[in-house]
Parts: sequence; C-alpha cells; structure tokens
Amino acid sequence: MSYIGIMLIVSSLAGAAEVYARRRPDRVISLLSEEEAAPTFPGLDADKRLLLYVDRESCAATIARAASARAKEIIDFAGAWDGDGDILIHCNRGVSRSTAAAFIVMCMKEPATSERELMARLRAAAPHADPCPMLVSYADEILGRDGRMSDAVDDLPPPCGADMAAPLALVKIAA
Repeated sequence: MSYIGIMLIVSSLAGAAEVYARRRPDRVISLLSEEEAAPTFPGLDADKRLLLYVDRESCAATIARAASARAKEIIDFAGAWDGDGDILIHCNRGVSRSTAAAFIVMCMKEPATSERELMARLRAAAPHADPCPMLVSYADEILGRDGRMSDAVDDLPPPCGADMAAPLALVKIAA
C-alpha cells in the first residue's frame, strides 16, 4: 500500500496549539466542550477549520440529534478537503471524539480498505484511542458502511492509558 504523504494528527486540547505551530497542518478539526476555550491557530484560514462544540444536551433525543449533526459536519468538512496537507484533529484528551473523527476521515479517504484494518492502523498509532461510538455510528449510517464502522469500534479491546490526556498520534492515509 502506498501512502500519499499526509497525516492525520490526533492531539489533546492542551497540545493542539503547540502541535499546530510545529507541524503546520493545512486543516484543523476542533471538538470541544462548551466550557473549553478554542485555541487559536495563526495563519489558518477560517474555511480550513471546523469548530464543533459539544453542548450539554438534556435528553436522549437531543443527544442523538447533536451527535448526528456533528458526524455530518465532520463528513462535509472532510469531503471538501482535496487531500492536500495534514489535518490536526483534537478534543479535550485526544482519546474519544478526536479519534472518532480521525476514524471517520480514514473511512472516507480509504473507502476500499476494511474498517477493521483502518481501526487497527489508528489503534497502532494511538494505543489510547477509544473512538466515541455514537459519533462513529452516525457517520457509519451517513457513509453507508452498513454497521462495519461501528463493529470495528465495538470489537476494540480496552484502550491503554485512556484515563489521561493522550500523547500525539500520527496516522498515515493511503493513496
């Protein structure tokens, strides 16, 4: 398998600004809680940043609608990406929402690769990865992956070290 030379860079919120300054990715996906301040990324055009806030939804119906909307926004943002340049994806700890978004992007950009193989590659790069099942489930539905994305997440063994902010993870995307 050949790689196109771009990376998905998964980071915690605490490390996002430093990673951006060091690696200068072309795009950024920020998945934050409503009480978290969004980091700034000097020189990044507004259309190359997706800023999603996870509001405090109050019931199952609003939680589901919000997760579905976030999955669609990630898919739309990644779908508009021409594949040029790295993408930094971060959330609070760099463990759940950001790894779910990375997995979604991987599934979009490598449609012929099995979801289990993509998840194995993500977990190899980020042993702490514990993708948010609800976000993955809605993306699976939107992308028409027939439950395979969800199955790949459901079949993961417990992550290593997911109780703390995660280290930086770099995941290659195949051509």
